[in-house]
Amino acid sequence: MNAIPQAFEFWQDGRMPYVETRRSCFSRTCYKSHSHPTFSIGAIDEGNSVFHSSFGTPQKIDAGTLVIVPAHIEHSCNPFPDQAWSYQMLHLDIRWLNQLYSEFREHGLDLHLPQHKPLIIKEETLYQAFSDMNETLFDPEKLIIEKEQSLIYCLTQLLLPHFVLEEIQKTEYLYEDFLDLIHIIKSSEQFISLEELAEQVGLSRYAIIRLFKANVGLTPHAFQINLKINQARAQLKQGISLAELAVNLGFSDQSHFHKAFKAHTGITPRQFQLAAAQ
Repeated sequence: MNAIPQAFEFWQDGRMPYVETRRSCFSRTCYKSHSHPTFSIGAIDEGNSVFHSSFGTPQKIDAGTLVIVPAHIEHSCNPFPDQAWSYQMLHLDIRWLNQLYSEFREHGLDLHLPQHKPLIIKEETLYQAFSDMNETLFDPEKLIIEKEQSLIYCLTQLLLPHFVLEEIQKTEYLYEDFLDLIHIIKSSEQFISLEELAEQVGLSRYAIIRLFKANVGLTPHAFQINLKINQARAQLKQGISLAELAVNLGFSDQSHFHKAFKAHTGITPRQFQLAAAQ
């Protein structure tokens, strides 16, 4: 088990590279709006919080609630002001999960994973099933085969059949231009200003902001920071130095990278790297 002191736990195992999970107890940490390249399932254990996403209406959620966030969906979930909360968060590799869905279809379940809206579920049996499965993943006494079987059984038999996800209606407005903008950003090692993006695609700065907010729920700059943080998570697991990583990702200095990483993940890059190395 990989753990961080002070009421935060993180688990991953190289033998199950398609899943990582975390638990946080009595936290007051607040997160900036962000997205993950993974399919994520969260559970509220104690306290109250508010879930926000550009792809849905704000919702107050409490203990016993599951929050399902499909890949690349902008969101934030933070405790009430001056209150603490406890939660769990499981991240699943989207390619692995798609394979699991294809196995579902062979058994008559027509489940898909295009982009969907986030989903809130308040059902005690599902919350308990998720919590029990997550406890198995964290249990150092369990064999890896037991953990894998627990994960797959919980997903296929208990959770996924209840996840009725609503598709997002994509706008066709300048969508090809939006894809060009994404390609430009992902091809650059440095941050690209709004002015530079406008020059490269021949659109106004206002039009570019509208495109990003409509399609990913983030401004162009916030999208770039989010992308860099997700890249950082992967590279930190490889043991790269923090100073080198900050430079490689285009941050002005290590302090800027440190603040951005913590604002998106709730922990420092060093804490994340230490947990991933154990």
